[in-house]
Amino acid sequence: MSRDYAGARAGDYDRDMDVLFKTYGADEQAVREQLAALLVVQPGARILETGCGTCRDSAHLLSRGKSLVATDLSADMIRIGRDRLRATGAADRVRLCVSDATALPFAGASFDAAYHFGGLNLFSDVGRGLAEMARVVKPGGRVVVGDEGVAPWLVESDFGRILVNSNPLYRHQPPLALLPVSARNVACRWILNGAFYVIDFTVGEGEPFLDLDVEFQGWRGGSHRKRFYGKLDGVDPALKQQVVDAAAKRGVSVTAWLEEALRKTLAP
Repeated sequence: MSRDYAGARAGDYDRDMDVLFKTYGADEQAVREQLAALLVVQPGARILETGCGTCRDSAHLLSRGKSLVATDLSADMIRIGRDRLRATGAADRVRLCVSDATALPFAGASFDAAYHFGGLNLFSDVGRGLAEMARVVKPGGRVVVGDEGVAPWLVESDFGRILVNSNPLYRHQPPLALLPVSARNVACRWILNGAFYVIDFTVGEGEPFLDLDVEFQGWRGGSHRKRFYGKLDGVDPALKQQVVDAAAKRGVSVTAWLEEALRKTLAP
């Protein structure tokens, strides 16, 4: 999404949101409150909202934490959002700033949670945007994102075809493959009658834990470490079968037989 595109939409954004929720027969405030609840934060939490638009979600997020930093690519959106927050008396607890969600100007682990709803499909680099949200959230914190994307079981229904006909963005599917490796306890659901996807996850540290040295039972034997890092290449198929047969005769795994044979051969 470009700044020019986001800015051009600012004047019509609120009108379009009113139409959107009316189309699905949904209570907008109830839906936004349910999405904010997915953050599962403590009252003193510091929350980041990217792509805040005209701040229709901001008050719901702020009610769950101590402070909110709300960013958007469009200064015009931010100006409208500031007026909305002032009208609710919440402006003094919100920091508004123009920022690209794929290159956030915040230190790592500086927020307790991050939220983004709408516009994710238009990111120049969706994976980078998701990684940035996870980067600035503390380990154990939460990330919630969502956007248009008809549920897979509805894609070929009249419901799905009608939506895609009006707006091709409904063709998008949840970018689960683009989540950072630090994502834990990932959940994906569809809201607004199955027209929008929502992904939420807890931020971990690095890749998930995996004990590489637990020994497997059975004829093959070994462990994850041995199977991945200890492969032997270029073995004749007939010789390999002889090893399998010899291990079976001894009642040990192929890995155990090979390790014993190699140690004997390499012994001084």
